[in-house]
Amino acid sequence: MKRCSQMIGALIAAGLALPAAADSLDINLSGDAAQVGYTKALDRDDLEAGAAFMHHDSGGNIVEADLHLVDRPEPGRNTLVLGIGGKIPYINDDHRSADGAALAIGGKLRWTLPDYNRAGVAGSAYYAPSATSVHDIDGYREYSFRGEFRILEDADVYLGYRRIELSYDGSGGDRNFDDGVYAGFNVDF
Repeated sequence: MKRCSQMIGALIAAGLALPAAADSLDINLSGDAAQVGYTKALDRDDLEAGAAFMHHDSGGNIVEADLHLVDRPEPGRNTLVLGIGGKIPYINDDHRSADGAALAIGGKLRWTLPDYNRAGVAGSAYYAPSATSVHDIDGYREYSFRGEFRILEDADVYLGYRRIELSYDGSGGDRNFDDGVYAGFNVDF
């Protein structure tokens, strides 16, 4: 837990040190997990950096940092937002008494419905093979999709599905760290 607290402190300090630009706070919950994330647009309009912390009731914790190259084909409208990049999750899995990290590559997208600009869909996928995973972790896969609704000018609520799969060194097979429905909100400031 001490190591996890140190990593959270380092991620917060790194986020505060980034140049000023648009920020986004994301908080979501499922039956077994809670996650808080922070994303900041960097000086270049097409780069975003972020950090997140997830606590799972029976699974442990994941602390992650991410960096994406982002494109908005229709500037000003944000009808479609595409991002490609990667994340580095540090996993502390209490269920298997294992910990480790991975360099996962992937992407994200968000599409706002053209005739109803308050509703949208979003999704993401990330993959890390054993070659980019260290310590007890031998692979990482994360998939999510969600439906969003803009309740305020700078706030969305959403409902979605998320699955995080972990592979381990040695025997024991793969395990779903988180798998199920989640809900949350996203605030831009």
